[in-house]
Amino acid sequence: MTKKETLHRYKLTLEYDGTNFSGWQKQADARTVQGDLLKGAARVFGETALDLQGCGRTDAGVHALEYAAHLEVASGMPPRDVARLLNETLPKDIAVRSVEAADSRFHARLNCIARSYLYQIRTRKSAFGKRYDWWVHEELDIPAMQRAGAMLAGMHDFVAFAEKQELKKSTRVLVHAVGVFMDKDVLWVRVIGSHFLWRMVRRMVGVLVEVGCHRLREEDIPGLLQGPSAIPSNHTAPASGLFFEKAFYDESELAGFLQEEEKKGPSLR
Repeated sequence: MTKKETLHRYKLTLEYDGTNFSGWQKQADARTVQGDLLKGAARVFGETALDLQGCGRTDAGVHALEYAAHLEVASGMPPRDVARLLNETLPKDIAVRSVEAADSRFHARLNCIARSYLYQIRTRKSAFGKRYDWWVHEELDIPAMQRAGAMLAGMHDFVAFAEKQELKKSTRVLVHAVGVFMDKDVLWVRVIGSHFLWRMVRRMVGVLVEVGCHRLREEDIPGLLQGPSAIPSNHTAPASGLFFEKAFYDESELAGFLQEEEKKGPSLR
């Protein structure tokens, strides 16, 4: 790729089954979503100098419904052809839902103003759910979980929910909303925030389940936002039930989503 070549940037919307991936970010010695996408894009475009950036990291085993990324290449082609060719070459556990032409200034991570996650909890055993949910045997006090979730919303220091690697930077996060709702025999937890620390959402879910089982009290939640604590890390929910739901790039879209959050149920579209 030379300086004279025109670069073409695309916004990708992806879904993936994270079961067999070590997360999004490329690693030299492990299979990752970014790594497989780079290999697929190299086959499609015949280039090795590709730039592929995601809207954030996802943990090993975590899935995605509408994950946003941008791809920059020297060879241009219609977005529809990019989507078709990538889907033909990518493994079965990654799908390109859509491709759009993007401005050269668009950055999937830096321009993202908020992210939402969904966590799926089964209240009964399912033969098909092990890869995609967490079966909690105990009866859950859902109203208590809802009240506890509301306490986690807002701008807080989530140092108690962070890994040691995260302590080198700020652990303050703006959580826009935490919703807990039932859909038949599935309990969903939706968390919407500016960004998230490594394993933070899974620890939030684990704490809420402990409240639902009455092993933690609702009154314990504010104390977890006051400083370091081993409680969240001791109750990290399994990765299998967590889905990256959506990345937001528009303030009005985010506002509308937040307004509807309590009205609509989860949609694995």
